[in-house]
Amino acid sequence: MDLLQKHGRKIFLSIILAVVVYAALLLISDAEKLVAAVKNFRWELLPAIVGLTLFNYALRFVKWHWYLGVVGVKNLRWLDSLLIFLAGFSMTLTPGKAGEFLKAFLVKQRADAPVATTSPIILAERLTDGLALLILASFGLLIFDSPQVRLVLIGVVLGAALIVALVQRRGLGERVMTGLERAPLLAARMHHIRAFYASAYQLLQFKALALAIGLGIVSWAGECFALALIVVGLGIPFSWTLVALSAFAMGFATLAGSLLLVPGGLGVAEASIDGLLLAFGRAPWLPEGTITQPMAAAATLMIRFATLWFGWLLGLVCLAIVSRRFAGAEAETKLSAEQAR
Repeated sequence: MDLLQKHGRKIFLSIILAVVVYAALLLISDAEKLVAAVKNFRWELLPAIVGLTLFNYALRFVKWHWYLGVVGVKNLRWLDSLLIFLAGFSMTLTPGKAGEFLKAFLVKQRADAPVATTSPIILAERLTDGLALLILASFGLLIFDSPQVRLVLIGVVLGAALIVALVQRRGLGERVMTGLERAPLLAARMHHIRAFYASAYQLLQFKALALAIGLGIVSWAGECFALALIVVGLGIPFSWTLVALSAFAMGFATLAGSLLLVPGGLGVAEASIDGLLLAFGRAPWLPEGTITQPMAAAATLMIRFATLWFGWLLGLVCLAIVSRRFAGAEAETKLSAEQAR
């Protein structure tokens, strides 16, 4: 895949960054206590934690496949669609997840749908997932007061509302595109720009937006609950306050990593999860138990391996399957065409 080769160096640098981030976590924590916390973890909870991550992926795939239908791609079988969706995770470690546009190129290869038509889906996924995470993080603000976090969340709401409002004003969109047609460098590509805008307009209509955000809330709640189970496995008694704290930490961390366009949210997500668990994982917020620094660091590392790194490895496997599957289909098509002659 040309796009994978293009981003190969960036992915390698992201892995180096991950090593640095995790080494820093070990340095600021008591390494012996962190290792002891992991050793004493209730490993019988691991299947449920991984299952919650897969639950998130499953609902996000439902949204992806539904989005394809919204923009008119109805000739892509669900298995191919699933493999393409999961293959996109192989690009998670690119800055701002820009490499996830690989999905649009794979859809073109399999279903002959223009990239300009399907690429707005990736942006709509990012927008609706971000709003879903914002809502989940907001639940934490009802219990854990943080002016800085509140300011970031308000900024995200205003930014998202502005994007949706601008896209939904067709008159403004037409005037802008008419103006762009006068630019010599863009005139030849205006059909792509118009196709992009037409898809974005459909994807960001109120009904589609509300449904996508609803799916996002339920799907990302799975990973938030997975973090709560990890903390329980490390020795903190279960409580709904702990679930709210996990949603607060996971929602804000994932959102912050996406906003700053850091590859995989590396550094930003880890610092946010670790910092919020440590800041609010004690009395008077938690009714029982205190989340210590080694415990917070262990929970951070474990949730990142259960989500980011699990998803990335799954994406690489699916990308390999897609490459072989689609290459085989192309060979069969060429053979059939030659026999028909």
